[in-house]
Amino acid sequence: MTQFNIAELARRGTVKMVPGTTSQHVACRIGPEFNFRINTRSAFPMGLPEEFTFSAVYRMTGKTATKNWNLWQMQDMNRNEQLAVRLNGEALSVEFSYRTQENRVMTALFPHQTHLFNSQWHKILLVVKKGSLSVKTDCSASDFHQLAPRGRVNLDGFTHIGKLKDNPAIAVTFELQSMLISCDTGFAQRDTCVDLPARRQVRSQT
Repeated sequence: MTQFNIAELARRGTVKMVPGTTSQHVACRIGPEFNFRINTRSAFPMGLPEEFTFSAVYRMTGKTATKNWNLWQMQDMNRNEQLAVRLNGEALSVEFSYRTQENRVMTALFPHQTHLFNSQWHKILLVVKKGSLSVKTDCSASDFHQLAPRGRVNLDGFTHIGKLKDNPAIAVTFELQSMLISCDTGFAQRDTCVDLPARRQVRSQT
């Protein structure tokens, strides 16, 4: 999240900070009045790694749970989607879209994710490897997809967070505590989700 200068926007009062999942965490409230996008090259000057982990802790507000929106999206300079992590409130699914080496758009679909579409805090982890993709939601067991060989991401474009799939100019309303893109593909195996309220409650009862 540091690439979006959210801390500086919060200091200026442009972005409202709200309580996060614990008393030690804060989150930022993102809405239609803010356009969160940066040049992809500034976020990934060496390019997006072929293998990486995407992690985000978020909470939907308002009618966002019913919308089809991109939590994270990369576009080329012509505004064509290159890669996206999507929360589809219409189909209640998590989706990962990418371009193949033949420049075809492919989408890996993880259906039946009803538990993610409410006003509670949730964590999503996607592990993207060469030829495969796994996803964990709230640290539950992973689902798995095979991927076609991915094309390289064009750095001469923009990276967005929190935009509608069918109208990337419009941001949705939600709260974002953290977002991490890391070349460490073992991160998901070590993550415990203790920053989620439900997980803390389970641990206290064991």
